[in-house]
Amino acid sequence: MRQKNERHRDAADRTVKDIRCKTRKRYSSEDKIRIVLAGLRGEDSIAELCRQEGIAQSQYYSWSKEFMEAGRKRLAGDTAREANTGEVQDLRREARDLKEVVAEQTLELQKLEIIRLVEQSHLPAKQTLDTLGIPRTTFYRWYDRYQTDGPEALEDRTPKPSRVWNRIPDDTRGRIVEMALAEPELSPRELAVRFTDTQKYFVSEASVYRLLKAHDLITSPAFVVLKAAHEFRDKTTTINQMWQTDFTYIKIIGWGWYYLSTILDDFSRYVVAWKLCTTMTAGDVTDTLELALEASGCDQVAVRHKPRLLSDNGASYIYGELADWLNEQGMDHVRGAPYHPQTQGKIERWHQTLKNRILLENYFLPGDLNVSIERFVTHYNHQRYHESLGNLTPADVYFGRGESILLERERIKRNTLNQRRLQYRNQAA
Repeated sequence: MRQKNERHRDAADRTVKDIRCKTRKRYSSEDKIRIVLAGLRGEDSIAELCRQEGIAQSQYYSWSKEFMEAGRKRLAGDTAREANTGEVQDLRREARDLKEVVAEQTLELQKLEIIRLVEQSHLPAKQTLDTLGIPRTTFYRWYDRYQTDGPEALEDRTPKPSRVWNRIPDDTRGRIVEMALAEPELSPRELAVRFTDTQKYFVSEASVYRLLKAHDLITSPAFVVLKAAHEFRDKTTTINQMWQTDFTYIKIIGWGWYYLSTILDDFSRYVVAWKLCTTMTAGDVTDTLELALEASGCDQVAVRHKPRLLSDNGASYIYGELADWLNEQGMDHVRGAPYHPQTQGKIERWHQTLKNRILLENYFLPGDLNVSIERFVTHYNHQRYHESLGNLTPADVYFGRGESILLERERIKRNTLNQRRLQYRNQAA
């Protein structure tokens, strides 16, 4: 008897469900799109819109999600098509505008509608938020902002501050760009140091780099710098303690190869002396050393220790003639390990820097090459900033004025930061 009653009840339930399905209002795709767009326009709340249309709010959000997903897939599919017709470009423009409108409406209305939905729901807040898929911490953060400052507080906040106290003024930025255009050979690091020294206003290398990059003034190097060892093991502590020397080849068209002999101070990287030679003999080495001793003054005063000479194992540096001359001068000679040019890394780097500049032109006379080398040596010693020297020039270190320059830059930096901070406070007031 009980089984018979249950069969009758099941049949009745099925009949009721069939009647509901047949009498239920059907919504076409156009109706769904119309309802979703009406909700996005925000003229009425989602709850009021759902009551007018006779649908549940969960049904609306389901349609809205399907609408967004379909639009996203459609836009993603369009990227595979060729946009070479005006019709396709117009469609893409309309889709982009619609996407922006939908995003703006969603950002402004979705948070407020979720808050109202949770407030009006007969279910507990936790269950409602779990149904919507929203973390409770996120919802209560929105709710606190809504109760404190109203609906305007629900808008997305920009993560960056509206004003920065340490921002470089616009007129200073313009002067940096003008200097970069006037001296395009300077790197961002050299430009920052040059601007600080000449304009008495501190700017960092990173700020100059960002500014030049924004104006598309960062150029790729015309060569690749190959680094040797990270640092020299036995470092010098003062000038004229050790000199590095070596030859490098430079070709003159119609004359053949010429050889540049250089004496470089290891501590300051200052080019003490150089000579353009036609051969690579011990006599050429001693001639260059005599020029270096004269230029440094080591041949005119009594010194306890004359500079040590560091070289490779080339034929001109292992001659007995050179050893005898060094003994007469009271100078020690140190040679690097065979096939290990990193020991003389500083003078090797000098050769690379020199050739990167002077070999941009062809030379047909030894005198022209000699003038070009002399001009670049002056630039290298007195104008080119070295990062390893604390952005000082070799002449600054060699002649003992480096410490005072660094102190002056530190003073300029403090004054600049104080000036920017004062300008920020005046603008904030």
